[in-house]
Amino acid sequence: MSRILVAASREPRGIVERMLAGHELACAESMEQAERLLREQAFDLILCTVAFDESRMFELLKLAKSRREWQGIPFVGARVRAHVLRSPAALHAAELTCQELGAAAFLDIASYDAEPEREMRAAIEEIIEPASRH
Repeated sequence: MSRILVAASREPRGIVERMLAGHELACAESMEQAERLLREQAFDLILCTVAFDESRMFELLKLAKSRREWQGIPFVGARVRAHVLRSPAALHAAELTCQELGAAAFLDIASYDAEPEREMRAAIEEIIEPASRH
């Protein structure tokens, strides 16, 4: 079981919580809450949705990569709902920006078809496993 900081508003957070059942989740709905949780607890992963705190995903990513004690925590950006970043160009731009800012991955959870829970768990666990070995 991994400890994951989930930075998301209420609706997408519910989806992520179901998909990551069994992991220890700490949830933040604002930058202030996320920063406080990062200061108070150790995490194996930060998962942040695109629309977190009025679209501050990149701001949280920059913050996480700016502090030495948090730089080793894999950061995953995620699109959870299909109506967010509808255009392929906007979705691609989010992926590239996450990559440029040092994120471990950008997951388009909204596009998962067959078994979304299994697909997301597999993607997250692939990121957590190598990081936890270091």
